[in-house]
Amino acid sequence: MYYCDKGIVLRHRDVNEADVIASIFTLRYGRLEVNFRSARKSAAKLRPLTELFCYGDYRFYLKKYGAMPLCIGGGIISFYTEMRNNLEKMMMFSIISDIVLSLTPVYQSSEDKFNLILSSLDYLNSTESVSKWFVIVFIMNFLEYYGAGFKMTNIGYESELWDLIHRPDFSSIYRLDEYEDLYDDLLDFATSKLLEHSNRNFQIRSALKYNNLASQL
Repeated sequence: MYYCDKGIVLRHRDVNEADVIASIFTLRYGRLEVNFRSARKSAAKLRPLTELFCYGDYRFYLKKYGAMPLCIGGGIISFYTEMRNNLEKMMMFSIISDIVLSLTPVYQSSEDKFNLILSSLDYLNSTESVSKWFVIVFIMNFLEYYGAGFKMTNIGYESELWDLIHRPDFSSIYRLDEYEDLYDDLLDFATSKLLEHSNRNFQIRSALKYNNLASQL
């Protein structure tokens, strides 16, 4: 079966002599584990499509009764060059990539999750300074699409704050600075609810602390 889909590379790993397996979150099919044969060879045309954070239009081939599609072509929609030149932004996206991969089975489709990931990339690529609220906003919206969110129950917080946190396009994230005194509580709440649904310890607070120190160097 041949099919096409837009997708975002969340992780990749080298296998065999020159192949690459990439975890790609696609618009229609959700998370896929995709084989790129000979992609590590110097003249490989598909190599750019395996790079982390690449947003591309992919062409796949899946054998009958096969489990892993083979990428046979495609084109880059965006390579997010500005983000690639910023270690802080790359680490922030790595955090949310780990969250997505940990809580999303293969072939579980979700257009909402796809759009959230894409909005995250667009935000990180375009902003000059990443808001400290970025991870909280991502987690809370991701949990909503995961089916374990709290959008309709603000659990005691102001309705305006709850509305700002649950805007998945990050367009109003700067306004959350007005609630600085609630940041630590909300970060603890978001990470604790995330860990309730995953057996993986993401060490988000430690990663954010390291990121803050690295950005000051």
